[in-house]
Amino acid sequence: MWDRRAKVLTIKDGDTLRVVLDQGFGDTKTIDLRLFETFAPEHDEPGGPETREFVETWLNEHDPDGDEWPFVVTVERTRDGTHEVTTLGRYVGTLTALNGYSILNEDVNAFVASRAYGHGIGADAA
Repeated sequence: MWDRRAKVLTIKDGDTLRVVLDQGFGDTKTIDLRLFETFAPEHDEPGGPETREFVETWLNEHDPDGDEWPFVVTVERTRDGTHEVTTLGRYVGTLTALNGYSILNEDVNAFVASRAYGHGIGADAA
């Protein structure tokens, strides 16, 4: 696992973001980040646009001043610790606000569950 300061460039959907990571010493890296253990509906599914809007609002609320590095990304590693977990070319990790306790992954899951959107936690298994 590794942590990097980050800023979000774009929201791809409710569980995938494009972020820039601060590698230190003026070095940055842009990655697609799939939120770890977060299951949001896709764009064309019920709740997809609403979940994306929720993510946009969450990001704005946790960075109201437009800080350079308002978030921290923690990337997951495989069980043996030899490499980062990826899915479909995306790194898998957690996005936390600088306050240290607001975690986007958890808040997206809570949002999806509260509305019982398909493919999200809280959806009926039909």
